[in-house]
Amino acid sequence: MLYIHELGHLNAKSADIESVYLIRELREKTPYPLENNTFAARFENLFVSQTDQEMIQQALYLVEPTLEALQQLIAEANPTYELLNLQRAVQILKEMPEALKTNLSYVNEIRPWQDVFVLEAVTTFNSIPHLRTPEEKTACNQKVNSLFQKVLRHSQFSFNFSDIVHEAQLFQIQGLQESMARGFLFHISLEEELKKVHYEVIKARLPEDTVRKVEHLRGNIEIIKKGVERAYNVNLRMIQWALIMYAYVKWLMNK
Repeated sequence: MLYIHELGHLNAKSADIESVYLIRELREKTPYPLENNTFAARFENLFVSQTDQEMIQQALYLVEPTLEALQQLIAEANPTYELLNLQRAVQILKEMPEALKTNLSYVNEIRPWQDVFVLEAVTTFNSIPHLRTPEEKTACNQKVNSLFQKVLRHSQFSFNFSDIVHEAQLFQIQGLQESMARGFLFHISLEEELKKVHYEVIKARLPEDTVRKVEHLRGNIEIIKKGVERAYNVNLRMIQWALIMYAYVKWLMNK
């Protein structure tokens, strides 16, 4: 995608702009009538995979135990840790479960439907150049709209991302993981801050058990981050999927 870089960027105007090069490619390289195998090949890199499902599931699974471990550190009231940062980490992780859960339901619904999509889309799209009566056009339009609604989770031509993983969760978890790599959960002295002492150096002065606990949390947060990133990537792919469908429809309407 050239112009759409966030989930909220999709609309009819941006789709028109994005579809220009897609329609040009379709005109030059796509035989008509459409065939199932060649049509499916255009979407195969966008389809939901088992790996997508597993990574989102693993992230969701780890959020609760990671939150519990952070809350235990808060309860310890150990001055080795930075209390405000522990609380901040808890706040960030609490933003993840609902979005991940809904996103997982979304991908679990889309994956088994993908083969059905190919069959329905090829049949419907092949009919577009032959539509003559208002009744035929209305019936086809309803079928096309149902495909877009399934992919975009919305009756309008925009992506309904408000309850799934979007930029807010993505940036929060990425920021937390980056901060963890700098010793975010530990109390760091003003001198160490000013001298920008590396976390590996700071770890050498810390009690071994506190480092072990935080490194375990850091590993969990890395896995959660990868799951959130994967969910966000799937959501962007759904927008690209919709754009390709949009290009097919525009191309075939003028064929």
